[in-house]
Amino acid sequence: MKDNIEEESQIAFMDEEVETFSVNENPELVELIEEYEPELIAANAGLEQAQEELTKQEQELQDEGFIFTPNSHREKVVKRLETLKAQITHETGLQPEFIRFEPQISAEELAIDGDEALESYGVDSSDIDSVEGFDAVVGAVTARFYQENQHRDLGVIVPEAVRDKDETESEKELDPRREE
Repeated sequence: MKDNIEEESQIAFMDEEVETFSVNENPELVELIEEYEPELIAANAGLEQAQEELTKQEQELQDEGFIFTPNSHREKVVKRLETLKAQITHETGLQPEFIRFEPQISAEELAIDGDEALESYGVDSSDIDSVEGFDAVVGAVTARFYQENQHRDLGVIVPEAVRDKDETESEKELDPRREE
């Protein structure tokens, strides 16, 4: 989501297939949300205004080595998201759950470094035509991990790392006596 309407924001809906859209204004977003009726929306912005430079959770993310833009540095985007949430409820009656994700963190944790990696999650990437669209689809994948309870909540939803699972499975294959 961008902080002003002069720049296009990207939104992705993922069900059986992924569909991405470029929009400028909140009413356009509300219209799409009303049409697709998502239960969950992953936004690449904080869900409420930060009172400090880094929240405790953001500090934990930073301590773990993640690189991201703190909520306090994206005040206009957060205000726009707060307005959007109110508009969705008021104009449509829908009350989807909102989560915060950071495209770089999700992509790193899920080892998504391009179209082929994204397609390994069952996502057709042929219609993605921009970095922002790619990020929106990474958000949709993050939302799926959230719904399947395969994540950590550090103020930013961090999908459960694929490489951790692979290492564990490889270790079990090497030593069948290992317990789960």
